[in-house]
Amino acid sequence: MLAEFSISAKHVQRITERVGLERRRQRDAEVASMKAGTLKPTYPNPPQVAAVHLDAGKLQLREEDGQPGVRDPRWADSKVGCFLTYAPREETTDPQPNPPAVFLDPPRVMRLCKGMERVRSQPAVATVESTKESAGLLSEKREVHAQHPQRLVRTVVATLEATEPFGWMVCAEAMRRGFSEARHKAVVGDGGNWIGPLADFHFPGWVQVLDFLHLLVHLYAAATAAYREDGTRAWSVYERWLRWAWAGNVKDLLASLNEECRRLGKPPPRASDGDPRRILSLTVEYLQNNEHRMEYARYRCEGLPISSAPVESLIKQLNQRVRFSHFDTVME
Repeated sequence: MLAEFSISAKHVQRITERVGLERRRQRDAEVASMKAGTLKPTYPNPPQVAAVHLDAGKLQLREEDGQPGVRDPRWADSKVGCFLTYAPREETTDPQPNPPAVFLDPPRVMRLCKGMERVRSQPAVATVESTKESAGLLSEKREVHAQHPQRLVRTVVATLEATEPFGWMVCAEAMRRGFSEARHKAVVGDGGNWIGPLADFHFPGWVQVLDFLHLLVHLYAAATAAYREDGTRAWSVYERWLRWAWAGNVKDLLASLNEECRRLGKPPPRASDGDPRRILSLTVEYLQNNEHRMEYARYRCEGLPISSAPVESLIKQLNQRVRFSHFDTVME
């Protein structure tokens, strides 16, 4: 009941489907214009600071055949782009040179890392406990990033399609928002092997930022693997690495990690996932692949975000709202 006017659920569904189809057609037309080189920004004034946050998630679907009940439940891969503008900020020195306290508190770091690992590896069938884990993890992340740049306007692109068509959707939305004319602009991601190539192709010259929390998890795992029998030493090594990473001192960080790799030796060809040598080796590889995405002091000076938390929380919102077997959207 709205304004003393009753609207049935079926009527709302029809309106939603019609509007959704209109928005999808509008998006597809913008993508076609982008490919043709004719798409122009919608707004006359470009933003000062803009970031495209990218991530992939899992979406629970079912067969949509019009019959009551749930049939053929399944999980599908979704890709989501979160487009955010931020209040401009120009600093000559790092506005937050010291890491947040939560990153230097052993129980909270352990809880944060375990929470992220559980959410990534939880079974396809969601449980009450896994939902609680996700909620607790998001709460931790909000506390960690209480000092993030001031957000202004958000729009969203999401799809079940593959990386190539998704990349054009992202490119078109960034053009529509005028992001290419921003003074500071970035693509933020977790280091996934599809995000870098997408950013290189569609956003050449943009700053690419590695989500700091994913880096933290890798560093904590490497430190605890390197010194499993000495928790005090492991924490000391983690804290030193964490401070270097926060400052963007990748040179010293990689040198120290490589030193630990030499101490432990190379992992054998069939080393298990829990082998400390394999964990250290993969961490070094992760840092080498993302070295140019870790200038965090510079990013903070320019008012750019260093976390992909906005798109990660957005994926949860989309998953909770999707009810039908097809999913393609652009939202403001």
